[in-house]
Amino acid sequence: MQFKQIIGQTNTKRYLMESAQHDHISHAQLFLGNEGCGALSLALAFAQYVNCSNRQTDDSCGRCSNCKKSQKLIHPDIHYCYPTIGSKAKSTDLLTEWREAVLKNPYMNVFQWLQHLKADNKQGNITAEECEDIIRKLSFTTYEAPYKILLLWMPEYLGKEGNRLLKIIEEPPPNTLFLLVAENANLVLNTILSRTQLLRIPRISETEIQEYLQEKFGLNPNFAQQIAILSEGNYNEALNLMANANHDNQQLLVRWLTILVEKQTQNLPALVDQLAEMGREAQKHFLRYSLHFLRQCLLKQHLPQHHLAISTPEKELAQQLLQNNQRSQFELLYQLINDSFYHIERNANPRILFFNLSIKVGDNLK
Repeated sequence: MQFKQIIGQTNTKRYLMESAQHDHISHAQLFLGNEGCGALSLALAFAQYVNCSNRQTDDSCGRCSNCKKSQKLIHPDIHYCYPTIGSKAKSTDLLTEWREAVLKNPYMNVFQWLQHLKADNKQGNITAEECEDIIRKLSFTTYEAPYKILLLWMPEYLGKEGNRLLKIIEEPPPNTLFLLVAENANLVLNTILSRTQLLRIPRISETEIQEYLQEKFGLNPNFAQQIAILSEGNYNEALNLMANANHDNQQLLVRWLTILVEKQTQNLPALVDQLAEMGREAQKHFLRYSLHFLRQCLLKQHLPQHHLAISTPEKELAQQLLQNNQRSQFELLYQLINDSFYHIERNANPRILFFNLSIKVGDNLK
């Protein structure tokens, strides 16, 4: 993977490339960031960059033998470790599945990875056998590249067996790099955490996700903005929202709240039917978008200088609601919609749920 394929993260990319250009590469680094921020993508791009035979100032060349093999995840000097299923499973047994999953979506989460393995309810882990295999593989000399690299995704899944890696992380063989990619530092063994250089990866900005969705998938600006807002810096969630959202949540929300505020009761049954027939994932996205709208209203109420991250029609409606409703009313509405989201996830009857929710929201909104 090349850095130019990664959404945003300009400062982090620059830092990584400059560290390689000035030969200041820490032998053990922990890429720490929330799901969907691109931490795994950055580690993959960095592994390719440091081994590139024709490294550029702004990216790997993408054409040399090392780059071509890195891009296909088949480079003999780049080893991968990730959660597997079973008490004695090893990453090398699942290399084909790993390549398929990462090449399809390098922003994936652990749940998606385990689903790709058809894990059902089985828990992922990184076994003692895996740790021994890592030590064995890193004892070899490099085959083709300047660096031998271990990319360890989700070290949170290392139990106490991870202590087997302490010596090799602290005193690695020559030209060996450890790139760990984690989401929650509190779940990483302290003994490993203390031996790595921490690199915090920020969330992707709303604008960067919106522009990328427009460019890559040809989405119209309003729809791309909806998804970018709801994803909250998580590109993996943006992909999920895009795949399951076939409705204009902005327009639907304005219409729903307008009917409730203006007491247009004759229009409510048709709208409830529309919401009930949308499909469960689309219903969840609509409720999630409604929660986002209310969060923006609450922020505006507390911080008058806050810029509302919603569309123009929604801003006009929000201003009207803010003039006529108190904080307690917005908080109650937030709780009502959040409870509805909980029940939709548990297969509540959507027609009854949305009708009941509409009545309660209408009774409390001015």
